[in-house]
This record gives sequence, C-alpha cells and structure tokens, in this order.
Amino acid sequence: MRLKLAMGGDRIAALLFLAVVAVYGWGGTKLTTTLQGDVVGPAFFPRVLTILGVVLGVLLFVRGTSTRGSEKASASDSVVVALIPAAMLLAYVLLFQPLGFLLATPLFLMAAFRYLGQPGWLSATGYSLAITAVLFGLFHFVLDIRLPPGPLVRLF
Repeated sequence: MRLKLAMGGDRIAALLFLAVVAVYGWGGTKLTTTLQGDVVGPAFFPRVLTILGVVLGVLLFVRGTSTRGSEKASASDSVVVALIPAAMLLAYVLLFQPLGFLLATPLFLMAAFRYLGQPGWLSATGYSLAITAVLFGLFHFVLDIRLPPGPLVRLF
C-alpha cells in the first residue's frame, strides 16, 4: 500500500521518460562520424539531449505527485493526466511524415499549449505559428536539413 502511494502518476511518467531517454542515449552512442574533420560529430546532439532528459526526468521523479489543499485525485486519473502529453507526442510522430512539418508541428504545438494551460486558442495559434516558422528557418536555411514537405508544399 505504501509503494502504491509513493508511486503517483508523475513518478510513473518520470520512470517511463527516463527509460525512453536511456534508450535514446544508448542509440546515440552508436552513431559514428564519416568525416575526419568533423569536430562535433553526430553523437553530440543525442548526448546533450540525453543529459538534459536525465536531469528533467530525475527532477520530475523527485518532485513527485503534488496535491493542492484538499484536492486529491485518484491514482488512475493522475496516470491518465500524465500520459496525455506522451499520447500527443506519439500522434505528432505518426502524423509528421504524412502531414509534413508545416502542418503537423503547429497542430501539435497548439494542442500542447492548450493542454498546458494557454488561455486562448488565438494566442496558442500565434505562439505555435511563430515557433514553427523559427524552427523551419533554422532547419531549412541554417542547418540545411530537409523536412517532410507534406501536402502544403505540393500545392505551390
């Protein structure tokens, strides 16, 4: 009974997140460089994300489940609330290729902003469009990385 109380939805989500980060970090160590002059190498970015992910996962686990005042949610409700962002991320990954970056990213960001408490659809839409434009510019013009075009690019 005590273990059940200690393992709230936030801690379960933190353990799942840490497991995903560990698999991602392990996969990132398998990347090797093909160029002799590449200083950073392909494994640099996965290592940085792994370190940040571990820190965030540990913080989420340590913080644990918080209850405010007399509000006490049941364990099943807190697990569902904790897994909704993971389900949204899974939907984004599945829709990324067919919809393309320019449609999937703002849709995901709008839903995420609204779920995280952004008060209105107009501001969530504005933020998501601005972030998508900045990311598209970064990937397309600075990093020269091709993103899935989706149906929008086929129209033009």
